[in-house]
Amino acid sequence: MEILGSSRYVDLTKQKGSWYQLSVINMWDWSTPAVCYGYAGKTLISYALHYNTPISENSWESKIITELTDEMKESLLLDGYELK
Repeated sequence: MEILGSSRYVDLTKQKGSWYQLSVINMWDWSTPAVCYGYAGKTLISYALHYNTPISENSWESKIITELTDEMKESLLLDGYELK
């Protein structure tokens, strides 16, 4: 399973199926649940996980994932993230 990083670009003209992607949680956002963490230097960054489904070449539907499967956990740990 591949979980795309928060800065990874997805070309919807080529993306045929759904995908998982992390997004950085704004420091003032107190409602979005974090699933993992990473560091930028000494700064802790919180990430949410989204399941995205393309609707057209210009838009997609996004659902926040709050419960991780074992496969998701393994993928995130291999990519260097820390789990909550």
